Amino acid sequence: MSAVEELQKVGFRDAITIERLLQDDQVKDKLNGKALIVDEAGMVSGRQMAEVIDLAHDRIARIVFSGDTRQIHSVEASDALRILEKESKLRSISLTQVQRQRVDAYRQAVEELRADPHGGFARLDGMGAIREVVYEDRAKAVAEAYAQAQIAQDGSGKNRSVLVVSATHHDIDNITSAIRQNRRAAGDLGRETALTQHVPLNWTEAQKRDVRNYAAGQVLEFHRAVKGVANESLEVVRVEAGHVIAKDTLGGEHTIGAKQAKAFSVHEERSINVAGNDRLLLAANRREPGFRATNGELVTVRGIARDGSIELQDGRTLPANYRQFTHGYAITAHRSQGKTVDAVVISADQMKKELFSVAASRGRQELTVITADKGRLHDSIACSGSRQSATELARKSHVNGITKPGHGIREQFAIQESANAHLSQESRGHVLPEILSSSHGLGPTKGLGPLAELTGGYIPGDVQQHVPASGGREPSRDPVRLVKQTTPQEAIVPGKEEKQKGYEEDLAQDEGCGFGF
Repeated sequence: MSAVEELQKVGFRDAITIERLLQDDQVKDKLNGKALIVDEAGMVSGRQMAEVIDLAHDRIARIVFSGDTRQIHSVEASDALRILEKESKLRSISLTQVQRQRVDAYRQAVEELRADPHGGFARLDGMGAIREVVYEDRAKAVAEAYAQAQIAQDGSGKNRSVLVVSATHHDIDNITSAIRQNRRAAGDLGRETALTQHVPLNWTEAQKRDVRNYAAGQVLEFHRAVKGVANESLEVVRVEAGHVIAKDTLGGEHTIGAKQAKAFSVHEERSINVAGNDRLLLAANRREPGFRATNGELVTVRGIARDGSIELQDGRTLPANYRQFTHGYAITAHRSQGKTVDAVVISADQMKKELFSVAASRGRQELTVITADKGRLHDSIACSGSRQSATELARKSHVNGITKPGHGIREQFAIQESANAHLSQESRGHVLPEILSSSHGLGPTKGLGPLAELTGGYIPGDVQQHVPASGGREPSRDPVRLVKQTTPQEAIVPGKEEKQKGYEEDLAQDEGCGFGF
């Protein structure tokens, strides 16, 4: 189930996504003078938070944010809920009792993961929940664990619901192939049909505004109506005079400019085999007469019609022009947040703290972790993926003497980025330690000690040591860099800033400790 479905199931029958609220004028009108509950608010971006607050102000509505700032943050910029919780004077109420896990040992491990990741990992290992296999056998081992967990019966006599959570899309593809192969061999899948799916390219706003990036055959999926285009799919035909020319299903051409970049996402067509009884993940919202789909839903196929529409076991039919879906056996941690299943299987060699905590806590009864490197996974889950806001960066920089009060935000950020780049290179052995200069006009410094707090997660057990300005010589009295030294040596790698909303987990691209914001 998607997060929206979970809410509808427990009584919030009018639950919708934030994006639909922000885009649907009819829904906005219903908000007048009412209370708006925002669930999973920790995943709300700065842009969304600002628009929701403005909307509530205009409609004289009250907002109640419900979320966990220690779980996964937004794909877009800004950890809005954490900043509100820390910087504002809004009153907060904490819920401390875990409700989802029904097995005592499992529940205790999940609770400890939040407070002490390594302690929680040890509890899971003691339960026999963590299995180490060679990398080449991991997809096969996950497929077997999936089948075993599904066959086990719960009190209702039905097969248990099972979810596989993986760290990378490459891993997801391999696991999906292995699971479908097993199901096909067991006779669980019907006749396969080759269909077309629209796969997001996850472009940033800047990339969408640059017409040089477009090519004929690409698909523009509009999630917000613009002049002449409703919520529909257009196919790119050509680029002309600085604009993209795209056609609709009837052959009509539309001119798309840079100002419309926020209204659509860019996709490419790929072939996908779908069979009866297959599991699919729906990746786009759709509201139209006779059909309703929510981004993140997991559904089961009943059959495929001749026109390419997909009949679902819940009675709905995916229209032939709804092509934003993929197989739904394995998903990333971002996709899993808000979901609840009987058993969860995690496949990863490294994951950040928030990702692992969310993935591990999706199950009611059982958790299995399959990895090719238990030690690496153990070390990585202590690294947080939390990001600093501009105000937090400025405050810490002033307190620690890295920048001067006279520096503007942009200048402070540039100084910090430069320092991070040097420190990141040192961590990979690309440059030798060097004396800090005052090229930014900072004057004398005290080394990079203060930067330690600003440049990402430290694995417990890390030590810092002063490194001479040149090998072998005694340290001079000049300021010297403080270089991180960690065991294992390459446990810390440069991170990437997540810039674009897409299948969320292209986020799953970099799950180790990293430098950056």
